[in-house]
Amino acid sequence: MRVPAVIAAALTACLVLCGPGPAHSEARLFTILDFQFEDGSVLPDVHIAYETRGTLSPSHDNAILLIPGALGDRHVFDAAIGPGKTFDTDKYFVVTVDPIGGGESSSPAEGMGQDFPRYTIRDMMGALHALATRELGVNRLRALGGLSMGSFVALEWAIHHPENVDSLVLLAPSPKSDAGFRLTVDLVNTVIALDSEWQGGRYTRNPVEGLRHAGMLFYPWLVSAAYLDRIPPQQLAKEVEATARTFGEWDANSLVLRYAAYRAHDVSSPYEGDMAAALAQIAAPTLVLTSASDRLVGIEGARRIADAVKRARYAEIPTDVGHRAMRAAPDSPELSFIDRQIRQFLAAPSPSARKK
Repeated sequence: MRVPAVIAAALTACLVLCGPGPAHSEARLFTILDFQFEDGSVLPDVHIAYETRGTLSPSHDNAILLIPGALGDRHVFDAAIGPGKTFDTDKYFVVTVDPIGGGESSSPAEGMGQDFPRYTIRDMMGALHALATRELGVNRLRALGGLSMGSFVALEWAIHHPENVDSLVLLAPSPKSDAGFRLTVDLVNTVIALDSEWQGGRYTRNPVEGLRHAGMLFYPWLVSAAYLDRIPPQQLAKEVEATARTFGEWDANSLVLRYAAYRAHDVSSPYEGDMAAALAQIAAPTLVLTSASDRLVGIEGARRIADAVKRARYAEIPTDVGHRAMRAAPDSPELSFIDRQIRQFLAAPSPSARKK
């Protein structure tokens, strides 16, 4: 079962600007032969789905690549892309992607199920780096942006390929998944496994009820206690059901492996646990944007990134809507804050432009 694009709006943190989203083209597929995963597994064919909007400059120096969150796909940024929008296609060549494990990219849902490699955030990064450099011919991105899990991927890219990034936009980031998040993922997996259809992941029918219940358990982490106190019961019921529906539309193995990668996130792992050494690799100007009330990813990790990265700009969205602030409604103060911060950041001359 492939994850439908429409689920992104139900749960995934994303930017939403006023007005309808731009028309988008059909996905293109980039194929990597004999892709080796971090655990040593090799797949003979890994494909990455992506779309582009805008025009790549003759010097290939205006590309922006955007990476969605864990439950999202390449469409979560759609409403923020277009002429005059946050990611202005009159200026930039904007690339949106489905990372390994979801959307129309290679995933357990395509038949391998539990036999699909246990991929990591760095595996996602490696495949997307190959897409940019080999498929698109872009050796230096004007900006690399990621949201939640996507910000983890972007962070790894900036650490391992600092020469390829002019600027970095991190939305709800952290350099490492904390204990609270890891426990939440463990509980999500337990709830899915309690569905008799799960069958240890060797199911013949997708365990939809287990997925739905896991979504209900997950919902409170997406918002703050203050938000729950102020919304009416009818709205709460609607939002919990939307989250349950979102989880239920995923293939169970794909969801479990996606959150396993999310859970294991730690940029210091290749540096023997030295977080300072890992973050010191980042050379690009970096916008660290987080929600002041985020209790899913938390703000401590974002602050740690801002403190360690030499040219970081840090901002907290003043809101009580938690992690979901990243998909603020049109005309909301959260939306205005996000849009303003990113526009101001991208308006600064890029390091490569200053060298010319």
